[in-house]
Amino acid sequence: MPEPNTVKPPRSDRQPLAGERSIPGHARRGVDPAAGPAVSIRGLTKSYRHPWTQKVTRGLEPLTLDVHRGEVFGYLGPNGAGKTTTLKILTGLLKPTGGTAMILGEPIERVSSRARIGFLPEQPYFYDSLNGLEYLEFVARLSGMPGRDATRAARAWLAKVGLGERERQVLRKYSKGMLQRLGLAAAMVHEPELLILDEPMSGLDPFGRRDVRDLILEQRERGTTVLFSSHILPDVEALCDRVAILLEGKLERVATVGDLIDGTAPVVEVHVEGARVFEIPPRLAPVIERSDAGGSTALRLREPERLQELLGWLLSERIAVNSVTPVRPSLEQLFMAAAERSAFQAQSERRPA
Repeated sequence: MPEPNTVKPPRSDRQPLAGERSIPGHARRGVDPAAGPAVSIRGLTKSYRHPWTQKVTRGLEPLTLDVHRGEVFGYLGPNGAGKTTTLKILTGLLKPTGGTAMILGEPIERVSSRARIGFLPEQPYFYDSLNGLEYLEFVARLSGMPGRDATRAARAWLAKVGLGERERQVLRKYSKGMLQRLGLAAAMVHEPELLILDEPMSGLDPFGRRDVRDLILEQRERGTTVLFSSHILPDVEALCDRVAILLEGKLERVATVGDLIDGTAPVVEVHVEGARVFEIPPRLAPVIERSDAGGSTALRLREPERLQELLGWLLSERIAVNSVTPVRPSLEQLFMAAAERSAFQAQSERRPA
């Protein structure tokens, strides 16, 4: 695995914006690089035994991974890859079969290791007879906040996640998106040092996703470490300092988003005017992919060093060029390519010799 990249600590000198409301105890914290990683995992495994057949299935292969303090870390993988299993082990909801893990310098076996984390599970449970304010006060008090501070923090966080006008509405009348916002507020109401979010964008509309992105970036600015899993890869690409790709319980790769994208071969996309009928010359045909849509034609050149050759031919044929754009694959495309390689490899290993 490549050496983890150094993450610059968030600025600690940011002044509150005009009109910005402070949350009780919501102080900015610095990031001490000498304190060690926020999450340190070494050889973590999890196996399941079927109660009838006694067949053992491994849900998580030996996993070794560090999450630096103060970074936003994306944990990616398809359903069944082992993401939720990892997060449940870190939060004490599952016991590992083997290996070790540390949370903020403490072994996960200690209950005290969970005192400084905030957790939003993939399918959170709520007491639907409570209203929004009562639920957040309850969570804050469980986290050790005094009564008045708990009430002030609960009201502030309800407003922050867009539920300030619904604080007296009982939770059974909340929509799925409203409950997701409430769960996010509950994970952050006690100002954790480590925030673990399992699919935090689930059930949210585009406006809700934007608000969650802003909240995550705000937590990073405060120095909070954020570890979250997601299927919405454009959000991961926009938010994360680094990402890990998990496939079939195995860690495929850990890298910054920039390294993942920069490490791929670029292509150049040339858009030409209209949907004119023309034939690409044989010398260029093997390296060009053509697509016609919406009355225009796009030529995708897989060998950028031959761009001048392509442009020269287009000009000689009097084909007007509208744009020339360097294109790199998105994180979603890279993820799908990695998943396809992993599936092919697994199929090859199962195939008899």
